[in-house]
Amino acid sequence: MQDDNYTEWQIEAVLNECGVEIVSDIATHFLCFCPYHGNNRTPSFEIDKISGLFLCFNPACDARGKLLDLVRATTHKTEFAARRLIIKCAKADSQEFVTRLAARFEENPDFVPFDQTTLDRLYEEFWKYSKSIRYMMGRGFTEETLRHFRIGYSSKHDMVTVPMHDPKGMPIGLIGRSIEDKIFKNSRQLPKNKTIWNLHRAKAAGGTIVLTEASFDSMLVHQDGFACTGALLGGSLSVYHEYLLNKYFSTIIIATDWDDKSLAENKYPGCRRCQGECQGHNPGRQLGLSIADKLSHKRVLWAVYEDGVVYPDGAKDLGKLDHEARVQVVRNAVPTIEYLSWGLDN
Repeated sequence: MQDDNYTEWQIEAVLNECGVEIVSDIATHFLCFCPYHGNNRTPSFEIDKISGLFLCFNPACDARGKLLDLVRATTHKTEFAARRLIIKCAKADSQEFVTRLAARFEENPDFVPFDQTTLDRLYEEFWKYSKSIRYMMGRGFTEETLRHFRIGYSSKHDMVTVPMHDPKGMPIGLIGRSIEDKIFKNSRQLPKNKTIWNLHRAKAAGGTIVLTEASFDSMLVHQDGFACTGALLGGSLSVYHEYLLNKYFSTIIIATDWDDKSLAENKYPGCRRCQGECQGHNPGRQLGLSIADKLSHKRVLWAVYEDGVVYPDGAKDLGKLDHEARVQVVRNAVPTIEYLSWGLDN
């Protein structure tokens, strides 16, 4: 057995055996809570799905090594026993994982209800201030859309607020975005990795979902006439997201961000994934590839403007498009094999 040649399912099975929780993943790596220093809020540990090489991004920890090292450290097995565990996990396949996932989430995660009176107060406050109304309508939202999603405003923090719900529609928190600067401040311990924003409405509207990264983008898609829309609220796909998408939808239209890898803002100093100087990254497209990979048994499409063009005029996301362009990219959605044939992510 070579230490640097595994399958994704084998890595998943090994992590499960070691008690390392996968929080989310991108196309090439799993993101986990670090077993070396015990973080439990923001995952700081990543492991390559093929090589099994891992590292922790917390500078105070900086754990790194091979899959065998991880198994020995977490299970306290001898090298021989650790290798046997890894070999046993090679028998894992995607169907086994789906079965385990379904059993694990047979019961919904425990969601803590958020105070509805607070959401109502913020909603009423939104309509009292011309500043918040001008800001949201300046971003292209209609009054009908703002009332439908019960958008709020905190004058104390100068932030627009968007309610978040669990899959059954119970309020569980809010997303805050400042008006003056692009600053986000969510309610405390918002469980965004355990559900999909707007899921309770999207699953009631049909078997197709237009999946974005941000709630504002999904609101605009809804305004354009596509009721089945939801947002992952970040650049990663969690196991909860995977389970919910698999359970409720037959068609997933990927409408994640497009980040120009050539721009300086997408080249990371000290990047550990690139060999030498950072070549640039497109996290929105990496997220899309994870969705397409994990849900390949579903009908997965990619929102595109036309052949070879994701979003027109170099737009980063759906929020930068007008109504006609957004409608076009959703209606022109193409299968994964066609999207990949354009070589846009190379």
